[in-house]
Amino acid sequence: METGLGLTSEEAKQRQGQYGRNVLPEKPPPGSLSLLLQQLKNPLIYVLLAAGIVTVVIGHFSDATIIFLAVVINTVLGFVQEQKASNALHALKSYVTNQVTVIRDGERRTLNTEDLVPGDTVILDQGVKIPADGMLLHANRLFVDESLLTGESVSVKKDTENMVFMGTTIAAGQAVMLVQKIGSETKMGAIARQIQETEEDTPLQRQLRGFSRQLVLVIAVLITIVFLAGIRYRFGITEIFVTSVALAVSSIPEGLIVSLTVVLAIGMQKILKRRGLVRKLSAAETLGGVTVICVDKTGTLTQGKMKVADCIGDEKELAKQVLLANDLDDPIVISAFEWGRTKIRDFVSEHPRLDSIPFSSKERLFTSLHSWPGKSNRLFVNGAPEILLAWTTLPQNKKQEFMSVIDDMTRQGKRLIGFARKEMPKGRITIDYADAKKDLTWVGLLAFSDPVRPGVKQALELAKEAGIRTVVITGDYAKTSEYVLSELGIKVEEHEVITGDRLEELGEEELARLVRRIRLFARTTPDQKLKIVKALKKNGEVAAMMGDGVNDAPALHEADIGIAVGEATDVAKESADLVLLDSNFATIVGAIEEGRAMFENIRKIILYLMSDAFAEIIVVFGGIVSGLPLPLTAVQILWINLVSDGFPNLALTIDPPKTGIMKEKPRPAGERLVNRWMMTLIGVVSAVAGLMALLSFVVVYKTSGDVVLARSVAFITLGLNSLVYVFSVRALMTPFWKNHLFENRWLTVAVAAGLALQVLPFTTPAFRQFFGLSSLDNRYWLAAIGLSVLMFFVVEIFKFVYHLKYNDVPLK
Repeated sequence: METGLGLTSEEAKQRQGQYGRNVLPEKPPPGSLSLLLQQLKNPLIYVLLAAGIVTVVIGHFSDATIIFLAVVINTVLGFVQEQKASNALHALKSYVTNQVTVIRDGERRTLNTEDLVPGDTVILDQGVKIPADGMLLHANRLFVDESLLTGESVSVKKDTENMVFMGTTIAAGQAVMLVQKIGSETKMGAIARQIQETEEDTPLQRQLRGFSRQLVLVIAVLITIVFLAGIRYRFGITEIFVTSVALAVSSIPEGLIVSLTVVLAIGMQKILKRRGLVRKLSAAETLGGVTVICVDKTGTLTQGKMKVADCIGDEKELAKQVLLANDLDDPIVISAFEWGRTKIRDFVSEHPRLDSIPFSSKERLFTSLHSWPGKSNRLFVNGAPEILLAWTTLPQNKKQEFMSVIDDMTRQGKRLIGFARKEMPKGRITIDYADAKKDLTWVGLLAFSDPVRPGVKQALELAKEAGIRTVVITGDYAKTSEYVLSELGIKVEEHEVITGDRLEELGEEELARLVRRIRLFARTTPDQKLKIVKALKKNGEVAAMMGDGVNDAPALHEADIGIAVGEATDVAKESADLVLLDSNFATIVGAIEEGRAMFENIRKIILYLMSDAFAEIIVVFGGIVSGLPLPLTAVQILWINLVSDGFPNLALTIDPPKTGIMKEKPRPAGERLVNRWMMTLIGVVSAVAGLMALLSFVVVYKTSGDVVLARSVAFITLGLNSLVYVFSVRALMTPFWKNHLFENRWLTVAVAAGLALQVLPFTTPAFRQFFGLSSLDNRYWLAAIGLSVLMFFVVEIFKFVYHLKYNDVPLK
C-alpha cells in the first residue's frame, strides 16, 4: 500500500502543542471534600446546624451534642455510600487502542494513540480500533464495524476518501487513514462532552427538596407563633427564646435525614446483589417510579451478532460453498463460514481457488472458480437470492416458490444470501461477471438474524405486569424491529410505528403528543433518541433509557434513569445511573422492584417520624398556651427522635416489599412524596399521641406539683407510644392482620432495643440528672403501656374509616 512519508517528528511536536493530546474529555471524580460537603446541602441540615449553634450559645450543651450527632451520622453514611459508587464506575474510558502504527519521518512507527496529531498517517488492519477521526487514503476490501456509534451490527463498506471515526473497529480488510480530528473534536469526543453537562435532579431529589422547604416554612411559622404567644403570655425574652429553639428541635425529625440516607444506601446494596450497580445514591429510589423504558434493539433486546437462523437447501452442499467461496471479509460471511465448519470438515485445500471476483455492492454478488475432480471445474456464485434465482435454470413455478420464501424471510427482518453454482470447462482458469449471470444451478439460501438476548421476553412481560410501558428506539429498519418484537411477544400495530424521517419533521409539541402511543421508533439517529426521551419527560413520564453503545450516551444522560448492559461501552456506563452487571434484562425488573420498595419504606419512615415530631409539637405548644412549664425538654425530645425511635426507623429502611408490589401500576409521576392520606394520618396520629402525652403531663403536674415527675411521665408515654404504633405504620394503609405483623424481624429487635433505650435514662441518678427525669412507679409505666396499645388501634381504625370514605387508597 502506498502510504507516503507522513509527518516529521518536528511537525508532530508542533501540532501536538497546537491541538493537544488525543484523549477524550473526562470529568474528574468528585473529591472527598466535595462529596462530604454535598451531604450537608439540605434545608433540614441547615436548620439542625442553626439549632445546634443556638443551643451552644445559650449553654444547652447536652441538646447541642445530640443535634450535632444527627448531622455527623447523616454526613458519614451519605459520604461513604456515594464514594463507593463513585469509585466503582468512575472515569470516562477512551475507546482507542493503546498503540497504533503510523508513518513518521518516512518510517513505520508504533505510538501511543494519545500521541496522534492531525496530519498523521495511520496503518489500519483487521481487528484494529480506529484511534481518531480521519479520511481514508487507501482502502482494500475494507469493512468497518460502526455499531459503537450507530447501534447496528452490520459492518459498513468503506472506500478511499470515505470518513472513519474514533472507536469503531476494522471488521475486515486493510486501510491507510489521514488523521483529521483528535480527542474532543472527534464524533466520540462530542458525545463525551455532551454527557459532562450538569445532571438534573432525580424526581426523589426534587420531592425531598420540596418537602424540606415546606417543613422549614412550617417550622418558621410555628416558631413565630410560639414566640409571639410567649410574649403575649408575658414569658421572659430569654425563656421564650429557649422555648422556641426547643420547638424548632421538636419540629425536625432528626432521624429522618439519617434514615433516608440509609434506605437508599441499603437499596443500592440490594440491587447490587441482584447484579445491578447503581452509580448514584439518590438514583436508587427513582427506579421504582419508572413509567416507561426506552430500549435500543441492537445489543439490548438482541445480542448484536449475526447468526445463521435458517437454511433452505441441502445443508452439506451449502456448507461446502460457504467454506470454499468465501473471502471472510464481512461479519455475515464470517458467520456463514463458522456455520459451515459445524456441518462438514474443512476441505478448502482439496479444491484450490483458481480465480475470484470480490463482492460488489453494484453487482450484488461474489463469485469464485475452484479446481474440481473430473472433467470440469466449479464456479460458485453467492449474492442477493432474488438476483441469483433469475439466472438459474429452475422452472418458473419453482422460482416463484423461492421468491415467496424470500419475501417472507425479509419481512421477518432477516438478511439473506443466495447460493448457486455452475460447471466450467477444465481449461478455464479465469472468470468474469458474464459467467455468473446465466445457466446457474440453484443450491439454496441462508438466512441470518441478530438473536434475541436470553431472558428478555420474560423480563418484558414482568415489566408489563408492573404497568411499565416499553418503547423501542432503534436505527434499524421497522420491519426488522417488528419481527424482533414479535419474537418477544410484543405485537406492534402500524399506527404505533414512526421512522426517523418522519420524526425529523415533527415539532416538540407534536412529538410530545405522538410519543404517548408510539411503541417503535425506527431508523433513528442518536440525536433523535435524545429528542424522544425529552418528549417523554415533557409528558411527565419517568423515563428509563437502556443502551450499550456510545450512540446511546446522550439519551442515557438525559433520561431520569440511564441503564447500561454489562457489555456496554464505558462511555454508556459512565452516562448510566444503573449498570446491569450480568447483562440480564430481568435485572432491571428486580431493580425496579427494589426501587418501589425503597419508596414505600421512605414513606413509612416519613409517616413514622413526622407523626412523632408533630406529636412533640402539640405537647410543647399545648404546654405553652396552657401557661404551664415545658412538658418536654429539648434533650428529651432529641432522645426520643434520634435514639429511642432511631432503631425502629432504621429497621423500616430494610422492610421487605409487600406481596404483589410489581403487579401495581407505577405511582403517578407528579404524586407528592407526602400525599393526602399520609398528611391526614400524620395529623391523626400526632394529634392523638400528642394529646395523650400532654394530658398525662397535666394530670401528674396538677396532682403532684412536681414538674420533673410530670415530664418523666410525658416522656415515657410519648416514647412508648411510637414504639408500638410503628407496627401499624409499617403496613401503611394495609390492615396489620394482612401484612404479617412481625415479618420484619429486625423491626422487632429494633423495638426491643428502643424500649431498652427509652428505659435507660431512668436507670441511674446520673442519667436522670442529665435528662431531667425522676424515678417512676409501676402505675405510671402501666398507664403508658395501656395508652400505647390504644394508640395502635386508633391508627388501625383510621385506616378502615379512611378506606370507607375514599377509594384512592384501597385496603389490600
